[in-house]
Amino acid sequence: MADKKPADSKRVKISKAQQLTMLEVLGASLVLGTCLVLVNTIIKYIGFNTKVISAKNEAMSSYDQAIRNIGVCADTNNDGRLSDDELKRCNPNAVQLSSVPNSLRYNIFEIMSQNEDLESVARKRNPHCYDKDGNRIDFNAMYNMSTDDVEREQLLQATKICSALRVIPDALPAQLNTEALMASLNQIFIVSGWEPVSLAPRDESVVLDELTGVEAIPVTLNVNGDGATILRVLNNIDRSIRNFDITSASIEWTNSGLDLQARANAYYMDETWALESTETIRAGDAKK
Repeated sequence: MADKKPADSKRVKISKAQQLTMLEVLGASLVLGTCLVLVNTIIKYIGFNTKVISAKNEAMSSYDQAIRNIGVCADTNNDGRLSDDELKRCNPNAVQLSSVPNSLRYNIFEIMSQNEDLESVARKRNPHCYDKDGNRIDFNAMYNMSTDDVEREQLLQATKICSALRVIPDALPAQLNTEALMASLNQIFIVSGWEPVSLAPRDESVVLDELTGVEAIPVTLNVNGDGATILRVLNNIDRSIRNFDITSASIEWTNSGLDLQARANAYYMDETWALESTETIRAGDAKK
């Protein structure tokens, strides 16, 4: 009996040691598991923030590129980007055209305004476009020499009116103006030496599925006269700087000659805005 007591005592000590070891292993496992979960969460958090920062940087880069492409702000530091300070100090009317080369603004006011092809079809200009000697005023050069913001804005407007750029709004106006359209057609008829029987816009809407950003003004024409007159009117409409698409027409022989009934569309630019988009950044591929 005396020998059994030490053995029992040893077994009890071993049992307690095993329990303690198991508790230590369990505790270490819990700590390790917690650390792994925390590490995994931190990694995912860092990865998500990296995605967000990358998306922000891409949006800022696109915004910066759009501003420089338009030419409303100059890159005064010549580092290929616009800094926050440059954006804060940006004043479109204070930007020298020579400081924004290859931008949309530069191409319009420096290149297109001097385009000989556009100039060749330009209409008679306002008398204010000429100096006292009859020479056309170079408002573009005056803009580059001016330092006053208000004066610069006025000179840019004068450049649009008095340069070859005038042809663009004549050919495709930026807004709906039925009265101006009727005046253009009336001028065509005057040049053709003919007075219209009737001329009016059609009270209907036209959907242009194949054209984006362009709207139509439907009109009807009634031209009555001899064959030479009809042909002269049609030729002058075809040569007009403003586009007229005749969608349907009918010709009848009458006692006074020919009678032309036609339906046509003229066009103008629809109001256009910069497109904004929203992007949702997710931590994983699953949409939750």
